[in-house]
Amino acid sequence: MQKTALLALSDEELQKLCRVDLCRGTGPGGQKRNKTSSAVRVTHLESGIAAMDDATRSQHINRAHALAKLRVELAVALPPDNEGTRPAIPLEPVPRNGRPEYPLWLGELFSILARHGFQPADTAAEYGCSPSHLIRVIAKDDTAWQHLAQARQRLGLPPLHR
Repeated sequence: MQKTALLALSDEELQKLCRVDLCRGTGPGGQKRNKTSSAVRVTHLESGIAAMDDATRSQHINRAHALAKLRVELAVALPPDNEGTRPAIPLEPVPRNGRPEYPLWLGELFSILARHGFQPADTAAEYGCSPSHLIRVIAKDDTAWQHLAQARQRLGLPPLHR
């Protein structure tokens, strides 16, 4: 399945493509945390990409958070769709993380970055902004920043600074 189509799926449809594991959360929390399996790990079966959340004592809330984290991971880790040559989604305004359009926006941005060899200057030129502005936008999301750094390292490029 193509990245854009995968990111556009509803939570229920995406969950059908995943394995959901329940486990006990880690860290402090007293007796309740150690007795219930409220932590949720969601693994996309086709790609093996996983995300986990154990922030609350509610399994349902943790499942929703884990799916949202998985969408961001899929957006930055999956290869581009190779559709078109111009950005379909504008760089500004940046959708808020947690909104349904955020993974689609981030996936498009990473597709364009991949097409330009993860060079911020070339990607920024396509968006019509400065490279430093593009880097500031990406640096706001820790997952996106880490994946950009790893991609650049794999290509032998120097690291970027926030």
